[in-house]
Amino acid sequence: MTIHGKNNIHWVGQRDWEVQDFHGTEYKMTKGTSYNSYLIREEKTVLIDTVDHRFSQQFIQNLEMEIDLKSIDFIVVNHAEEDHSGALSALMEKIPNTPIYCTEAAIDS
Repeated sequence: MTIHGKNNIHWVGQRDWEVQDFHGTEYKMTKGTSYNSYLIREEKTVLIDTVDHRFSQQFIQNLEMEIDLKSIDFIVVNHAEEDHSGALSALMEKIPNTPIYCTEAAIDS
């Protein structure tokens, strides 16, 4: 499922109704959460973040319904925790030459 945000920005994330603990037991969830990922289509096509690894297959299928994966010019990863980059490995199997932009800390993790 994708949601058109504004102009050329689409939410391509995933809802998780089952999660009860987020970041270990630091946050209790009673109504689930969402893993936010955005597809921006401008001069370049950019994917911002992915989703939790448990939703990798569904995320990639939904993304493929929205766009040819090979048309993604680069991926931005805000940080390397599961909720932002969990599906990155599975996605990179499909588009291995796509550049990834992230912080040095994300590279190290």
